[in-house]
Amino acid sequence: MPLSLVAEGQIVCINSLPMHADLQRRLRAMGIKPGANVEVLRRGRPGGILHVASGMVEFMLRHEQATQIEVTPVARP
Repeated sequence: MPLSLVAEGQIVCINSLPMHADLQRRLRAMGIKPGANVEVLRRGRPGGILHVASGMVEFMLRHEQATQIEVTPVARP
């Protein structure tokens, strides 16, 4: 499923990154790559931004960027 559909508080595992090379580089520089777990902290208005965390790193993604990132839900320990 795309990251843009993940609910607040849910943890997911990244399966694939967007095709856009600059965005891939930006995400990889923060440690966001296939296999990494991320948590959706907050969602903006519908079609707005997503506030996401991975480890100690927090960042924002536009809705159109989040739709290009495929993820799988992770069960909480």
